[in-house]
Amino acid sequence: MGLVDEIRNRRDSWSRRLEEQRVFQEPYDHEFEKRNVDRIEEEIRKNREMVGKFPLLDKQSK
Repeated sequence: MGLVDEIRNRRDSWSRRLEEQRVFQEPYDHEFEKRNVDRIEEEIRKNREMVGKFPLLDKQSK
């Protein structure tokens, strides 16, 4: 069971690191979102249009 224990310990160390990062994350700025509603909606619309599409490559880059 050495391999199982080793993998479990690795997973546990990563989960501890993720929890530490969550604690130190800055709170979400809801005021920023309220001030920029139109810009955020435009960005969401553009992202939805680009789903499944890829930008054309420049002929010079080939």
